[in-house]
Amino acid sequence: MIGGLKLQLPIQKMCITFVYLRVGCKAIKKCNYTIMTRILLCILTFGLSLLSANGQDFSEYIKNNAVRTDELDNSNNDVCNLLAAFKLIMIGEMHGTNEPAKFVVQLANLLTKNKDSVQIGLEIPTDLMTKYIANQTDDNIYASDFFANQSDDGRTSFAWAEIISKLNKNAKARIFFYDTNEGECMTSEDRDSLMYLKIKKEIKLFPNWKTITLSGNIHNMILPYKNNPKMAIYLIRDKELDISKKICTLNHYYQSGTMLNNIGNGLELREVNNSSSIYSQSVDFDSYLLLFPENHKEKYDGIYFTKTVSAAKIIGH
Repeated sequence: MIGGLKLQLPIQKMCITFVYLRVGCKAIKKCNYTIMTRILLCILTFGLSLLSANGQDFSEYIKNNAVRTDELDNSNNDVCNLLAAFKLIMIGEMHGTNEPAKFVVQLANLLTKNKDSVQIGLEIPTDLMTKYIANQTDDNIYASDFFANQSDDGRTSFAWAEIISKLNKNAKARIFFYDTNEGECMTSEDRDSLMYLKIKKEIKLFPNWKTITLSGNIHNMILPYKNNPKMAIYLIRDKELDISKKICTLNHYYQSGTMLNNIGNGLELREVNNSSSIYSQSVDFDSYLLLFPENHKEKYDGIYFTKTVSAAKIIGH
């Protein structure tokens, strides 16, 4: 559904070959992320290119509304103004990439320079970070069970470890972990509802802070995935928190580059190329933020675009 119009594109049934083991739940899910990512991007690009946004075609909308993030380390009032109204910013990534983790660090530092206090939630089980939680040193980040033992999905990277290391030095930022622990899930569908409850708990502990989460890009979808709500939907529906209008979900889109993750054959380096997408062609920015118009019904509220995506180095790999 885009701009009130249903897009019904014929998609042939695919042979799904990738078996994905998730930490904490031991839930086996079949998914081919490469095929699905390309289909989602093609549908999104095709649909939006057909429609108008406030009387403009979508390429013009991107040109007029993309907020450049090339120099996010410096004072960037445009980014602060764009995100000022949001209490919870949920960033989705393809695991095994550097750019979303770098963006989280830069955004948290930018917001704290702008007098906000910020907490950052990572899709990591607390039981696998006990050494760090007990004594928050850089050595204990890498000695923790999570980073000392490789996952098969690309999360145990230097990029993720450095989020903790760098933001631990920011007095106005704090880190928390919200993935499910071993034995907490009764079924595979429990995982997102439990992660939602963990994030909700942290928001209630610090109700006046901004919260940033980083997860795989299925968990921060604002539309059901395979007919099941994901953690972002639970947070939007939560009447006690009452922050449905203050949640911003962003997905990382990219033009081309590499990533190190698992599409069925274990961790492997892959090349990706979306150079023909409308996001790549509309503006000549190295990176930017774009929020979709309110009348567009998408899986996310917007995107974080980078011209280049680069494979994250996995600790011990």
